[in-house]
Amino acid sequence: MRTIALVAALTLTALATAESGESPFATPQEARRGRSDNANLISLGDIMGDTQLRHIKLWYAGKSEDWDLAGYEVNRISESLTRAGMSYVNIPVELIQSAGKPLVRMREAISTKSEQEFMRSYSDLTGACNACHQVGGVGFIQIQTPTSSPFTDEVFGK
Repeated sequence: MRTIALVAALTLTALATAESGESPFATPQEARRGRSDNANLISLGDIMGDTQLRHIKLWYAGKSEDWDLAGYEVNRISESLTRAGMSYVNIPVELIQSAGKPLVRMREAISTKSEQEFMRSYSDLTGACNACHQVGGVGFIQIQTPTSSPFTDEVFGK
């Protein structure tokens, strides 16, 4: 009975999306011979939700000069953007690359322990995220410098 309900719900969702004429910002790459199918592909929204949490942790790590954690989070964000770019089509490459530039500068700031350069590159990364959202038709998702941390169970700092 649950299976029937699930199939019905998924069908209704698919029909509603098709009728609305909405096309997703990014769609999974089509399965090709020699490539696995996309049945287990994580959604772009899930990748970006994870990236948003890392963006928050990155801010608090940099602000508290926890350079090891900041470096770790920069690497995870880079991996997420790479995964999104490789898994989905219709994401303009130049937008992903524009996020890469502040990440490179942020790595330099982390290695030199420059809080000022970290803050500048963090701001540029945030701007690159928002520019991508605008182009992708999801401009209502605006990222900003965090004002509070959801990570009350984690120590930030040296």
